[in-house]
Amino acid sequence: MRGATGRLSFLYAVLFFELGVNLPFFPLWLRAQSLGDDSIGIVLAAPLLTRIIANPVVGALADRRGRMNAALIACSASVVVGTALLALAGGFLSILLIVIAIALAQGPLIALTDAVTLRSLKGLRTPELRYGRIRLWGSAGFALANLSAGWMLDWLPISSIIAMLLLSAVATALAAAAVALVPVPEGSATPVAPVGQLQRPHLLVLTIVGASLVQASHAAVYGFSTLHWQSIGISGGTMGSLWAAGIVSEITFFSLLGYVVRGSAGAAALLAASGAVATMRWAGMALDPEIGFLVLLQFTHGLTFGATHLSSIFLLARFAPEGMLAQAQAWLAAGWAGLMAALTTLAGYLYGSWGEHVYGLMAAASATGFLLLIPVAISFRSKASLPLALAAEVEQPFRRLG
Repeated sequence: MRGATGRLSFLYAVLFFELGVNLPFFPLWLRAQSLGDDSIGIVLAAPLLTRIIANPVVGALADRRGRMNAALIACSASVVVGTALLALAGGFLSILLIVIAIALAQGPLIALTDAVTLRSLKGLRTPELRYGRIRLWGSAGFALANLSAGWMLDWLPISSIIAMLLLSAVATALAAAAVALVPVPEGSATPVAPVGQLQRPHLLVLTIVGASLVQASHAAVYGFSTLHWQSIGISGGTMGSLWAAGIVSEITFFSLLGYVVRGSAGAAALLAASGAVATMRWAGMALDPEIGFLVLLQFTHGLTFGATHLSSIFLLARFAPEGMLAQAQAWLAAGWAGLMAALTTLAGYLYGSWGEHVYGLMAAASATGFLLLIPVAISFRSKASLPLALAAEVEQPFRRLG
């Protein structure tokens, strides 16, 4: 199992290293291709919309045919080919089509990596392959990419971004092949439990919509923060450090979560609090703060993203019956991807005239999510004393999904 742990950790590290180059710096490459803000918004939104369709389709095919490892290799290899084609692309339409083609493989690649990891965890009696410890390397890889790519862009041309993405994609494909060599029975999935009755459907809906709005409110910082920072003279190394600060806070949050939050009541309160913190973060970003305050705002990422992600997954696992657990998580993924695609596109149209004030729109989105999450938090007030830590409770749905 130690060999599997190392291979899976490395796969997460290189997979998210690639995303750590893509998310902050790909918009700079798009701008260098003479794309306008509205076109950049469309290109950045397209993968999110594609993921809504690609993830469940590829995942269902992999499960039905019992070839999860093969799907993992095929998706990672497809990302390599698509990224190489980007170097030859010219003009909005060709870039958009290639980005969509990459997303058809890259979106499922993340989900397949999770599925393979969870499958490896199944039946494990020791904590060596615990999901959180493996997934942590993904955040570390993302932060390393932010720093190294940002520093390299101080010395290399913008066109080198595609070379960085291609090298990362090749490393991811090799890591995926190494993981596929670990002997795990492909057809060992247990039968799906009966669907049962959905518990508190109104709270489930509020959780999905509220958490999706908070996650989607990151659209402007993901799509246009680097462009704005570049326009005001912030260096590539400093931009990478700003992104890395957010990921460091995310890693710290996940490391300390089990010590500070317990049970469903704590998770629901934390989820609502993440909406409030996100609203304050975007309101501060709209003021175009100085670098010192900007660093502080970036350090709230552990709450605005990390807390929203883990708390919402945990609560949906509590609301949904056994046979609907995967469906509930899929609804959440589709909800935030769709809303983020819409907000990214809208931000692209508004950024040219609004500039940093586009964060006001993000603040409104997260504030709406916060208001929807308040009833969820209130509903758990009477159940505040649960014996299990949040991290321990999250492990149970992971085992069922494995």
